[in-house]
Formats: sequence, C-alpha cells, structure tokens
Amino acid sequence: MSNIKEVAKLAKTSTATVSRVINRSGYVSDEMKARVLKAINELDYKPLQRNVENRKTRTLALVVPDIENPFFAKLTKEISEIANTLDYNILLINLSGLKNDGGSFLLNLIGTGIDGIIYTSSFRLEDVINKAKEIKIPIVVLDRELKNIQVDSVSVNNENAAYLATEYLIKLGHKKIAFIGGTENMEISFYRHKGYKMALEKHKLDYNKNIVEHGDFSLESGYKSIKKLMNSSKDITGIVAGNDLMAIGAINYLNFKGYKIPEDISIVGFDDIELASSITPKLTTIAYPLVKMSKLAIEAVIQSISGSERDYMSSCLFARLIERESADFVNKKKI
Repeated sequence: MSNIKEVAKLAKTSTATVSRVINRSGYVSDEMKARVLKAINELDYKPLQRNVENRKTRTLALVVPDIENPFFAKLTKEISEIANTLDYNILLINLSGLKNDGGSFLLNLIGTGIDGIIYTSSFRLEDVINKAKEIKIPIVVLDRELKNIQVDSVSVNNENAAYLATEYLIKLGHKKIAFIGGTENMEISFYRHKGYKMALEKHKLDYNKNIVEHGDFSLESGYKSIKKLMNSSKDITGIVAGNDLMAIGAINYLNFKGYKIPEDISIVGFDDIELASSITPKLTTIAYPLVKMSKLAIEAVIQSISGSERDYMSSCLFARLIERESADFVNKKKI
C-alpha cells in the first residue's frame, strides 16, 4: 500500500506540499497540484479519512462534463456566486480532460479535501454516487434522470421543455419541423426527443424520422446536422435544436446557403447561453431556471454536510420559453 512519502517522491515535491494538496490548505501552484494529483492517482494512494468534525474544508466539488460548453460555464458561475455568499469555495472538476483514464482519477479525487459534491454528468454516475456514499461525502446530482437510486437530485423536465419549443413553432403555423438532438444515448437527449414527438402527436402532425438528426451538443454538429437534413428535405420550415450551440451551428449553415432566418426557416434552441441574445437574429430558446437549480443543489448539500436528518430531496423544475427573433409565423410560400 502506497504512502505519502512515495507520492511526494513521484511528484518530486515534499510531503508537506502533498498534504496541502490533499487538505486544500495553503498555496500550491496549479502545476504542482496537477503533479501531486497525478501521483496520487498512479499510486492509488488513499489518504487517511478524518472524522466528520475535522473534515470540514468549506469546499464543494462541482463536476461538469465540459466547461467549454457555455451552458456549464454559466451554471458554474451561478453555483460559485451562491456558494461564495455562504462562505463555501468551489473546486471545479472538468470531466472532458479526465475521461481517457476511464474515470479512476475522478473516483480517487472524491473525498480529497472536499465537504460535498455537485455532480452534473452522466459519466460513471452510479460509481460516483456509490463512492461518495461509501466515504460519507454528501452528493447532489444536477439535471440527470435517476431511477431506483437514493440520492439528492435537482432536475428539469426536459420532456416538457422540448414540448414547449415544438408547440411554439406549431402555433406559428409550422408543420414540417425538424429536430436536431444531442448525443443519442443521453437521457437528456431522449426526453427532449420524446417531448418533440409528443407535441407533434398532440397537434396531429406526423412524426418523420427522416427529419431527425443527432449531434453532440457542439456548434459543428449543428452545422453538419442541418446540412444533412436540408439536403434530404427541402421543405423544412422549423427546427428544434437540442441546445443553443447546435442551433447557432445550424443558423451558420443556413446563412451560408442563403436562407433567411426566420423568414425562410424558424429555429428554437435550448439553454439560453449568453451568445443566444447577441447573435443576429437573436435566438429564441428554452431557458433553464439556473439560479433556482443552483440554490436548491447547494442548500441540499450543505444540509447534508451539517448532518441534518431528512429524506432524500428530489426536485423537478420547469424551463421557460424566451421569445426573440429566430422564430416567426411560417412563410406561406413554403407550404
């Protein structure tokens, strides 16, 4: 079994520095911190667990899939601001740089100098929950559908949100509405796709799988998806995109091909990122209640840290439609 001296030797530093990294006490440069954490991971070093009273660091780990996604950058900002008002610090863990090792680094990091976890990804979700419970670290799962798992969670009804977006276009007279979903095996994508289909069914419009594409929530995938859709179906008048980045990617392609938004094609996005209100035309989108989500998540994790006796909390919130300029009544010449 490895010890702190071996970690220090591998990281080429002192045991005192390793201790500061583990306990998040005192200054350690980002470069040195990364070397120490890498050594801990490689040696599978397990720091001795302190008792609950001594464990308090007033630090919460916020785990996000990809901080470069503007939605998660915005969520991080909200959570950090609320946490800071309560004298808690946020340790940001960006999963996009950790997945290559299968998640072992992430699992080893849990419990290293943190009081609680706010988890916003599907990546190894059950493993993370089980590890947190094993070492008695409070955890709250954000915006992920959970079945038969006892854990605090705050989610958004994505089915209803996609229904709102699709019905909005239908009420503007659109009948040929394409759907650009996110990563196909993600539950968020599944429920948004389901909401899209429900709206079509409610308004007696046929579901056509040929005008459905799935990207990966990136700008580029929105561009490629709408290119494929427009090459196969010239009569599309409306688009529901699984997030704002894919919506903006689709708009970029349509502008390149000479289509006018919303005169020729209307489009609705998801997430209400900052860019949505600054592009031309301004993007009509579905907005998450980020402030309320953040407050509920932090309240739940802090209550657990304090040892409050209560049942597991499960909150499901509703998104809202923000009308801007990218969607309008259907052009009668198109139908």
